[in-house]
Amino acid sequence: MESSTVAEQITATALESTLDLESPPTVRSCWRPAAGSVAETFVVALETDGLETADNGNRRATAVPERVVCKLGGASVWTGDVIEPLVLERVSESSSLPVPAVIATGSVAIGEDHELAHGDRWALYEFRDGQNAGECYQTLEANARRRLVAQAGVALGYLHSLGEGDSELAFDRVGGLARDSGAESLEWTELECWHALDPPSGFRAVLPVPLAGDDGCRPVLTHGDFQPSNLLVTPAGEITAILDWGNAHVTHAEYALARAEVRFVDLHTHRFSGAECERLRTVFRRGYAAHATLSDGFDERALSYKLLWALQSGANYVRIARSAHGRQQLWRQCQRLLGRDTTATP
Repeated sequence: MESSTVAEQITATALESTLDLESPPTVRSCWRPAAGSVAETFVVALETDGLETADNGNRRATAVPERVVCKLGGASVWTGDVIEPLVLERVSESSSLPVPAVIATGSVAIGEDHELAHGDRWALYEFRDGQNAGECYQTLEANARRRLVAQAGVALGYLHSLGEGDSELAFDRVGGLARDSGAESLEWTELECWHALDPPSGFRAVLPVPLAGDDGCRPVLTHGDFQPSNLLVTPAGEITAILDWGNAHVTHAEYALARAEVRFVDLHTHRFSGAECERLRTVFRRGYAAHATLSDGFDERALSYKLLWALQSGANYVRIARSAHGRQQLWRQCQRLLGRDTTATP
């Protein structure tokens, strides 16, 4: 059975139950968005006319969404667990960050003729309007791009500050996130791979920055893949949604900030002038500091953290590629980056 067919069936069944419909909604079309690589992701368009819900024996009209997003699988590269729905629910409860609402989650028995990326978990999310920022980042009007980067900095700083008001998002060491035994909430867990802040002892001796467990290391919940391609934006650069939280984890705030700065600034130095890159860097850090602590000396430490991220990424890609599932996930990601794993939008 094709993944898209599975997504259509899950969507219709889940909405019928969640919205208490008299019958399942009709799926008009189903397609993969151009971005997104953690889970098999589909946008499902629905017929909205003539659908009714039961109400004590009476019938009443219901607001069936025109589109929803269905994700199959999506295991974290850090822990191998599907955590995105739980992360989004926690972030939604604790903040006003623009994240999609979780409509329904569950698991489904898949026959041998179908292969999920990992396990059998699925989730249904609110569809958010906006263009994928990764598709337009370099061509946006300069002021719109600066607005986007400033808002991204604010969002990351806000996320990193959530532990100050929510004890469930306060951590005392870096690590991964997994579903607890009841599968209803998140729990911190030891990482089963080399984390950038806990590298081999030889690196600790030469890197002049706080690492895991050192004084000055502030563990925070972070997105895990915070970059333009995981944002939806308006033509004016306003962020409408932060997507793809499947690799969220707990890491050092400064390391996460430096890692994100690479994605919003350093990887684009071949397209933007040196002066423009400095403007973007400045507004990104200023936005971050509006909510989270940005210590003196970060500018000097940032380069070391960026180098550490590059080394960690290489080591973890090698680890991921050792398994059949990991190779499938990397192949799907490469296809998405090359624009070869999408179908036409109706």
